Amino acid sequence: MKNEDRRLLKEGAHGFGVKLSEKQLHLFALFLQGLWSWNRRMNLTGISEKREMITKLLLDPLVALPYLPSSGTVLDIGSGAGIPGLPLKIARPEFEVHLLESKAKKVSFLKDMIRKLELKGIEAYKGRAEKQADLPTLFHFYDIVTARALAPLKKTINICSPYLEPGSLLVTYKGSKVEQEIEDSERLMEELNFRISENVSYSLPKTEGKRYLLILKKERTYRTFGADL
Repeated sequence: MKNEDRRLLKEGAHGFGVKLSEKQLHLFALFLQGLWSWNRRMNLTGISEKREMITKLLLDPLVALPYLPSSGTVLDIGSGAGIPGLPLKIARPEFEVHLLESKAKKVSFLKDMIRKLELKGIEAYKGRAEKQADLPTLFHFYDIVTARALAPLKKTINICSPYLEPGSLLVTYKGSKVEQEIEDSERLMEELNFRISENVSYSLPKTEGKRYLLILKKERTYRTFGADL
């Protein structure tokens, strides 16, 4: 990673309230190298320019960290090139992370990255979240479930909800249509006891347009005299 690229990542993370150590910056550099190399052989991501990879794939996931617990279990659904699960693991090693991806070639990439980065407490699995019964190696529930570029919010909630228990967080990254997606999902959120915990607008360095971090929290339900409150 060039010095200016390293500075872009470090200062961009600092702007989100995230301090990266020299070791973490080194791991991000190795991850970027792996992304670049594998993407030339297979379609990991439509992003082909390194500077854009840094901002949209490495830096973007980190915006969530100040709003997340300091440790816990994380399930990254539709992980693809490991985004956001791998950057979150690098920046917060205390997380225990499971990367779930349906395409075998991408799972091979994820396992290669985990090995090369010598990360502990992270595994990649092949499968689809909708087929929970086919995934006995995953935990029943997670403290945090992440979904980036998976589907519109309503469908994302349906896919991710079975892995969330009361107190768990659903972390999503959205574009300009976030308010419409929220409106379309209001009834489902009420039915499944989700509330909006965070809706944060932000910008990425050298990138036009606003992005949104949307975090939903699974609420507890209480029964009194046989009625839900």
